[in-house]
Amino acid sequence: MNNLRQMGIATFLYADDYQDRLPPPLYDPDQGILPYNSYLLFGWGGQVGQPAEVKLAVNLGLLYVGHYLPTPGIFYCPSLRQTKSYRVDFEKKYFESAKVPWPMYAVDGQVNMTYMYFPQSDVPSKKENEAKLDWTQVASRHTQLSAKRSIVTDLIYTWGTMAHRSGKNPYGVNALWGDGHVTFCTTKAAFDPKLWGGTGPDPTTETPGDNQTKWRTIVSLLRP
Repeated sequence: MNNLRQMGIATFLYADDYQDRLPPPLYDPDQGILPYNSYLLFGWGGQVGQPAEVKLAVNLGLLYVGHYLPTPGIFYCPSLRQTKSYRVDFEKKYFESAKVPWPMYAVDGQVNMTYMYFPQSDVPSKKENEAKLDWTQVASRHTQLSAKRSIVTDLIYTWGTMAHRSGKNPYGVNALWGDGHVTFCTTKAAFDPKLWGGTGPDPTTETPGDNQTKWRTIVSLLRP
């Protein structure tokens, strides 16, 4: 939870310096890209094994290059442990080497974190069918955030990459809310296995990171 608290403080400091504007979220449902983009710190185009380029910083990567969050470990939940390398890697160790310090490009030429950045407002989606599902618009400014909607959560990607689990069953995620407080969220409906597309660690078109409907449904169900 401490990582998320520090992310919240850094995000609000960034907004203070940028006329209330939040770090632009790479994942915007209206832009036609998928939810997994919210875990990127440095975007595509990098050469695997080479240092990440400042100009390719995205999401909360902007807090790192802007010196609001200078400690790399903040971007990685200590509870997430990969037993092996998955199709997509998340732990910090995959984004550094003996020769290249963090942040280093790894799989797909990007640098990932173990959290997902999606700042939400309380304003219903412009699309009627989405508004009926309690989906809301992206917040672009600090003053648009809501205490009842998350800004950052633990990884919501696949069932098998859930950081906090009881046995083999995920039971909750840590979430940073729009007013800066952090809670462990256990909203039962959000952890219906049908929303997660199976129990493995690798993505498919049915797992939330690659399925906008499932991902936004899960996020919309989360409450403090």
